[in-house]
Amino acid sequence: MRILLIGGSGYVGSLMLPGLAAHHEVRVLDLVPPQGDCDHVVGSATDPRLLAAALDGMDAVVHAAMGRRSDTDWPHPDTASAFEVNVASVYATLEAAHAAGVPRAVLIGSLSVFDEGRLIDRDVDEDSEPDGTNVYGVTKRLAEQVGRIAADAHGLTVTVLRLAFPTPDEVWPRWALPVAEEPVEIRRADGSLVPALAASDLSAAVSAALERDGGGYDVFHIVGADDSGPGWRTDKARDGLGWVARHR
Repeated sequence: MRILLIGGSGYVGSLMLPGLAAHHEVRVLDLVPPQGDCDHVVGSATDPRLLAAALDGMDAVVHAAMGRRSDTDWPHPDTASAFEVNVASVYATLEAAHAAGVPRAVLIGSLSVFDEGRLIDRDVDEDSEPDGTNVYGVTKRLAEQVGRIAADAHGLTVTVLRLAFPTPDEVWPRWALPVAEEPVEIRRADGSLVPALAASDLSAAVSAALERDGGGYDVFHIVGADDSGPGWRTDKARDGLGWVARHR
């Protein structure tokens, strides 16, 4: 499959790129050159003309671009970036995909659509109502709505993958937080470990989402394997995508 990977040079995009490139023909749209040897289009996903050119000849698009995260409230410049990248560029991408006749899109979402202050110790699944209210959570919630609208309006197959703590395989189960000097362990209030999502599991989930049958809009939780008890369920991804986390 020929895939346009938007944001393929960022943290999450770089994690999934090697696995995708092993099985697909990948073109990256990003301001920064990607790792490895793949076609690179320099620019922003908010540029309609650039998107049209980058989508030419593609079978699917994966949107993995992410605006700068900040705990600072609006109108800090980082919050403006979050809305521009996490929402506006998703809208622009899906409109351009429709115009180019590209029928499939995968949007890299986040479990941060739920209140991050309570998320670690909550049991949530795809039917749980998102309640995130910080800038990042709100923009990811809005991006999901943009995806649903595009699927309904244009007949696109739009799949949202809500991730939690994506990390390189070599440091799993720790999370290589991009702004931290060392990978960190994520633990619940009771001390139990929350495994991060290994890069190879992430790329496998994206590949599975690209092949999803049924059309329309859907959302799946893609998180690290955790057999310790109740928590973030991935039953829907197992049943709907045939995906399970292999790192255990």
